[in-house]
Amino acid sequence: MRHRVALVLALLAGPVWAEPADCPGLARAFEVLSGYRVQAPVAGPRDGWCVFDRAALTAAGAPDLVAERLRIRGEISHGALADLALSAAGVRLAPGLGRREMDPTLRETLRLQTADVAFVVSVDAGGVALRQGELRLSAGTELLLEADIAGAGRSAGSLVSGRLTRLQVDWRNDGRLLRPVMEHWGTSLADGAEGAGAVDAARLALRHVVQNLPPALFHEEGQARLAELVDALPQGPGRLRVDFGSSGGLGAAQVAVATFSGDPLGPEALARLFSGAQVHVEWQPGLSP
Repeated sequence: MRHRVALVLALLAGPVWAEPADCPGLARAFEVLSGYRVQAPVAGPRDGWCVFDRAALTAAGAPDLVAERLRIRGEISHGALADLALSAAGVRLAPGLGRREMDPTLRETLRLQTADVAFVVSVDAGGVALRQGELRLSAGTELLLEADIAGAGRSAGSLVSGRLTRLQVDWRNDGRLLRPVMEHWGTSLADGAEGAGAVDAARLALRHVVQNLPPALFHEEGQARLAELVDALPQGPGRLRVDFGSSGGLGAAQVAVATFSGDPLGPEALARLFSGAQVHVEWQPGLSP
Protein backbone atom coordinates (compact mmCIF):
# COMPACT_ATOMS: atom_id res chain seq x y z
CA MET A 1 0.00 0.00 0.00
CA ARG A 2 1.82 3.05 -1.25
CA HIS A 3 0.58 5.75 0.96
CA ARG A 4 1.36 9.27 -0.24
CA VAL A 5 1.62 10.69 3.22
CA ALA A 6 2.99 14.22 3.56
CA LEU A 7 3.18 15.74 7.04
CA VAL A 8 1.27 18.93 6.20
CA LEU A 9 -1.38 20.50 8.44
CA ALA A 10 -4.06 22.91 7.27
CA LEU A 11 -4.74 26.28 8.85
CA LEU A 12 -8.16 26.23 10.42
CA ALA A 13 -10.16 29.11 11.78
CA GLY A 14 -10.78 28.85 15.50
CA PRO A 15 -10.42 30.45 18.92
CA VAL A 16 -7.15 31.64 20.39
CA TRP A 17 -6.96 29.16 23.26
CA ALA A 18 -6.28 25.48 22.60
CA GLU A 19 -9.43 23.37 22.42
CA PRO A 20 -10.61 20.25 20.59
CA ALA A 21 -11.22 20.74 16.87
CA ASP A 22 -14.59 19.81 15.37
CA CYS A 23 -15.07 16.62 13.32
CA PRO A 24 -15.50 18.26 9.88
CA GLY A 25 -12.40 20.34 10.50
CA LEU A 26 -10.41 17.26 11.49
CA ALA A 27 -11.53 15.39 8.37
CA ARG A 28 -10.34 18.32 6.22
CA ALA A 29 -7.04 18.44 8.11
CA PHE A 30 -6.51 14.72 7.56
CA GLU A 31 -7.13 15.16 3.84
CA VAL A 32 -4.42 17.83 3.67
CA LEU A 33 -2.13 15.72 5.84
CA SER A 34 -2.42 12.47 3.89
CA GLY A 35 -4.00 13.29 0.52
CA TYR A 36 -6.85 10.91 1.40
CA ARG A 37 -10.46 12.05 1.55
CA VAL A 38 -12.69 10.37 4.13
CA GLN A 39 -15.98 9.19 2.63
CA ALA A 40 -18.13 8.10 5.53
CA PRO A 41 -20.62 9.69 7.88
CA VAL A 42 -19.33 10.53 11.33
CA ALA A 43 -20.52 7.84 13.73
CA GLY A 44 -20.19 10.43 16.46
CA PRO A 45 -17.74 11.82 18.99
CA ARG A 46 -16.67 9.13 21.44
CA ASP A 47 -14.25 9.73 24.31
CA GLY A 48 -12.81 12.78 22.57
CA TRP A 49 -12.40 11.06 19.17
CA CYS A 50 -14.30 11.67 15.93
CA VAL A 51 -15.25 8.15 14.85
CA PHE A 52 -15.91 6.98 11.28
CA ASP A 53 -17.16 3.41 10.72
CA ARG A 54 -16.47 1.61 7.43
CA ALA A 55 -14.66 4.63 6.02
CA ALA A 56 -13.69 4.70 2.34
CA LEU A 57 -10.40 6.58 1.74
CA THR A 58 -9.70 7.91 -1.74
CA ALA A 59 -6.80 9.94 -3.13
CA ALA A 60 -5.71 10.88 -6.63
CA GLY A 61 -2.89 8.65 -7.85
CA ALA A 62 -2.98 6.33 -4.82
CA PRO A 63 -4.76 3.04 -4.06
CA ASP A 64 -8.28 3.28 -2.65
CA LEU A 65 -8.50 2.05 0.94
CA VAL A 66 -11.19 0.91 3.35
CA ALA A 67 -10.93 1.25 7.14
CA GLU A 68 -13.25 -0.69 9.42
CA ARG A 69 -12.83 1.98 12.11
CA LEU A 70 -11.19 5.39 11.71
CA ARG A 71 -10.72 7.71 14.70
CA ILE A 72 -9.33 11.25 14.56
CA ARG A 73 -8.87 13.91 17.21
CA GLY A 74 -6.89 17.12 17.51
CA GLU A 75 -6.53 20.56 19.03
CA ILE A 76 -6.38 24.07 17.61
CA SER A 77 -4.29 26.86 19.10
CA HIS A 78 -4.08 30.49 17.94
CA GLY A 79 -6.36 29.68 15.03
CA ALA A 80 -4.32 26.74 13.73
CA LEU A 81 -4.41 22.98 14.17
CA ALA A 82 -1.53 22.18 16.53
CA ASP A 83 -2.02 18.43 17.10
CA LEU A 84 -3.62 15.67 15.07
CA ALA A 85 -3.93 12.07 16.26
CA LEU A 86 -5.20 9.22 14.09
CA SER A 87 -6.02 5.59 14.80
CA ALA A 88 -7.30 3.30 12.04
CA ALA A 89 -8.12 -0.39 12.37
CA GLY A 90 -8.74 -2.95 9.64
CA VAL A 91 -7.26 -0.88 6.81
CA ARG A 92 -7.07 -2.72 3.49
CA LEU A 93 -7.09 -2.17 -0.25
CA ALA A 94 -10.60 -1.47 -1.48
CA PRO A 95 -12.33 -4.36 -3.29
CA GLY A 96 -12.15 -4.23 -7.07
CA LEU A 97 -8.91 -2.30 -7.15
CA GLY A 98 -8.23 -1.76 -10.85
CA ARG A 99 -5.10 0.36 -10.82
CA ARG A 100 -2.94 -1.02 -13.60
CA GLU A 101 0.19 0.83 -12.48
CA MET A 102 0.55 -1.45 -9.43
CA ASP A 103 2.52 -4.65 -10.00
CA PRO A 104 0.03 -7.58 -10.03
CA THR A 105 2.13 -9.71 -7.63
CA LEU A 106 2.53 -6.84 -5.21
CA ARG A 107 -1.16 -5.97 -5.49
CA GLU A 108 -2.23 -9.53 -4.67
CA THR A 109 0.17 -9.67 -1.71
CA LEU A 110 -1.23 -6.45 -0.26
CA ARG A 111 -4.82 -7.41 -1.06
CA LEU A 112 -4.57 -10.22 1.47
CA GLN A 113 -3.22 -7.92 4.19
CA THR A 114 -5.04 -5.74 6.68
CA ALA A 115 -3.30 -3.03 8.66
CA ASP A 116 -3.70 -1.04 11.85
CA VAL A 117 -2.29 2.49 11.61
CA ALA A 118 -1.77 5.18 14.25
CA PHE A 119 0.21 8.39 14.65
CA VAL A 120 0.29 11.76 16.39
CA VAL A 121 1.53 14.88 14.57
CA SER A 122 2.36 18.13 16.39
CA VAL A 123 3.37 21.50 14.93
CA ASP A 124 5.01 24.40 16.76
CA ALA A 125 7.50 27.16 16.04
CA GLY A 126 10.35 24.64 15.88
CA GLY A 127 8.80 22.42 13.22
CA VAL A 128 6.83 19.19 12.86
CA ALA A 129 7.05 16.21 15.21
CA LEU A 130 5.74 12.73 14.43
CA ARG A 131 5.14 10.58 17.49
CA GLN A 132 3.67 7.13 18.15
CA GLY A 133 3.73 6.24 14.46
CA GLU A 134 2.61 2.63 14.09
CA LEU A 135 1.93 0.34 11.14
CA ARG A 136 0.99 -3.27 11.96
CA LEU A 137 0.18 -5.69 9.14
CA SER A 138 -1.89 -8.82 9.71
CA ALA A 139 0.90 -11.13 8.46
CA GLY A 140 3.22 -9.92 11.22
CA THR A 141 5.22 -6.98 9.87
CA GLU A 142 5.37 -4.06 12.31
CA LEU A 143 6.83 -0.58 11.84
CA LEU A 144 7.19 2.00 14.62
CA LEU A 145 8.32 5.55 13.76
CA GLU A 146 9.19 8.84 15.40
CA ALA A 147 10.62 11.87 13.58
CA ASP A 148 11.42 15.57 14.00
CA ILE A 149 11.46 17.91 10.99
CA ALA A 150 12.94 21.32 11.85
CA GLY A 151 11.78 24.38 9.95
CA ALA A 152 8.60 22.72 8.67
CA GLY A 153 5.20 24.22 9.28
CA ARG A 154 1.61 24.10 8.07
CA SER A 155 2.14 24.26 4.32
CA ALA A 156 3.63 22.00 1.66
CA GLY A 157 6.27 24.62 0.84
CA SER A 158 7.50 24.85 4.41
CA LEU A 159 7.66 21.04 4.63
CA VAL A 160 9.89 20.87 1.55
CA SER A 161 12.23 23.40 3.15
CA GLY A 162 12.27 21.46 6.44
CA ARG A 163 15.19 19.39 7.66
CA LEU A 164 15.03 15.92 9.22
CA THR A 165 16.94 16.16 12.50
CA ARG A 166 15.82 12.93 14.20
CA LEU A 167 14.39 9.63 13.04
CA GLN A 168 13.74 6.48 15.05
CA VAL A 169 12.69 3.28 13.27
CA ASP A 170 11.75 -0.04 14.86
CA TRP A 171 10.89 -2.59 12.15
CA ARG A 172 9.92 -6.25 12.58
CA ASN A 173 10.21 -8.14 9.29
CA ASP A 174 7.89 -11.12 8.96
CA GLY A 175 10.03 -12.69 6.20
CA ARG A 176 7.15 -12.80 3.70
CA LEU A 177 6.16 -9.33 2.55
CA LEU A 178 9.45 -8.10 1.07
CA ARG A 179 9.94 -10.66 -1.68
CA PRO A 180 7.28 -9.23 -4.04
CA VAL A 181 8.49 -5.71 -3.22
CA MET A 182 12.11 -6.54 -4.10
CA GLU A 183 11.05 -8.49 -7.17
CA HIS A 184 9.02 -5.54 -8.42
CA TRP A 185 11.94 -3.15 -7.86
CA GLY A 186 14.50 -5.54 -9.36
CA THR A 187 12.68 -5.74 -12.67
CA SER A 188 13.38 -2.03 -13.17
CA LEU A 189 17.07 -2.42 -12.30
CA ALA A 190 18.03 -5.21 -14.70
CA ASP A 191 16.58 -5.68 -18.19
CA GLY A 192 14.72 -8.96 -18.49
CA ALA A 193 15.15 -9.82 -14.81
CA GLU A 194 12.25 -11.59 -13.16
CA GLY A 195 11.61 -13.86 -10.23
CA ALA A 196 14.74 -14.75 -8.26
CA GLY A 197 16.88 -12.80 -10.73
CA ALA A 198 14.97 -9.59 -10.01
CA VAL A 199 15.31 -10.18 -6.25
CA ASP A 200 19.07 -10.68 -6.68
CA ALA A 201 19.32 -7.41 -8.64
CA ALA A 202 17.54 -5.51 -5.89
CA ARG A 203 19.72 -7.06 -3.19
CA LEU A 204 22.90 -6.22 -5.14
CA ALA A 205 21.80 -2.58 -5.49
CA LEU A 206 21.18 -2.36 -1.74
CA ARG A 207 24.60 -3.87 -1.02
CA HIS A 208 26.31 -1.20 -3.15
CA VAL A 209 24.48 1.58 -1.31
CA VAL A 210 25.44 0.22 2.12
CA GLN A 211 29.07 -0.22 1.07
CA ASN A 212 29.23 3.36 -0.23
CA LEU A 213 27.86 4.95 2.95
CA PRO A 214 30.57 6.79 4.93
CA PRO A 215 31.89 4.72 7.88
CA ALA A 216 31.86 7.88 10.04
CA LEU A 217 28.07 7.92 9.74
CA PHE A 218 27.68 4.78 11.85
CA HIS A 219 28.03 4.17 15.55
CA GLU A 220 30.34 1.20 16.24
CA GLU A 221 29.40 -1.80 14.03
CA GLY A 222 26.27 -0.24 12.55
CA GLN A 223 27.40 -0.51 8.92
CA ALA A 224 28.17 -4.21 9.34
CA ARG A 225 24.78 -4.80 10.95
CA LEU A 226 23.07 -3.07 8.02
CA ALA A 227 25.01 -5.26 5.58
CA GLU A 228 23.82 -8.35 7.48
CA LEU A 229 20.24 -7.20 7.09
CA VAL A 230 20.62 -6.73 3.33
CA ASP A 231 22.17 -10.19 2.96
CA ALA A 232 19.20 -11.70 4.84
CA LEU A 233 16.56 -10.10 2.62
CA PRO A 234 13.90 -10.86 1.62
CA GLN A 235 13.04 -14.02 3.59
CA GLY A 236 15.13 -13.55 6.71
CA PRO A 237 12.84 -12.42 9.56
CA GLY A 238 14.24 -10.21 12.27
CA ARG A 239 14.09 -6.85 13.98
CA LEU A 240 15.83 -3.67 12.81
CA ARG A 241 16.27 -0.59 15.00
CA VAL A 242 17.68 2.62 13.54
CA ASP A 243 18.33 5.91 15.37
CA PHE A 244 19.30 8.78 13.05
CA GLY A 245 20.36 12.18 14.30
CA SER A 246 21.71 15.30 12.60
CA SER A 247 22.27 18.65 14.29
CA GLY A 248 22.05 20.51 10.98
CA GLY A 249 19.27 18.33 9.60
CA LEU A 250 18.86 16.48 6.31
CA GLY A 251 16.75 18.45 3.86
CA ALA A 252 15.66 18.63 0.24
CA ALA A 253 18.56 20.93 -0.66
CA GLN A 254 21.17 18.35 0.35
CA VAL A 255 19.26 15.57 -1.40
CA ALA A 256 19.05 17.65 -4.59
CA VAL A 257 22.82 18.26 -4.59
CA ALA A 258 23.44 14.51 -4.26
CA THR A 259 20.85 13.65 -6.91
CA PHE A 260 22.38 15.90 -9.54
CA SER A 261 25.95 14.85 -8.89
CA GLY A 262 27.69 12.58 -11.37
CA ASP A 263 27.30 9.55 -9.08
CA PRO A 264 24.43 10.23 -6.61
CA LEU A 265 24.90 6.92 -4.76
CA GLY A 266 28.69 7.00 -4.85
CA PRO A 267 30.90 7.38 -1.76
CA GLU A 268 31.64 11.10 -2.27
CA ALA A 269 28.02 12.13 -2.78
CA LEU A 270 26.80 10.10 0.19
CA ALA A 271 29.58 11.48 2.41
CA ARG A 272 28.45 15.03 1.61
CA LEU A 273 24.80 14.15 2.06
CA PHE A 274 25.28 12.67 5.55
CA SER A 275 27.97 15.04 6.76
CA GLY A 276 27.52 15.67 10.50
CA ALA A 277 24.90 12.92 10.90
CA GLN A 278 25.10 9.86 13.14
CA VAL A 279 23.27 6.54 12.84
CA HIS A 280 22.94 3.74 15.39
CA VAL A 281 21.84 0.40 13.88
CA GLU A 282 20.76 -2.81 15.59
CA TRP A 283 19.78 -5.92 13.63
CA GLN A 284 18.53 -9.02 15.43
CA PRO A 285 17.96 -11.85 12.93
CA GLY A 286 15.67 -14.80 13.37
CA LEU A 287 13.20 -13.23 15.79
CA SER A 288 9.52 -13.97 15.42
CA PRO A 289 7.85 -10.64 14.54
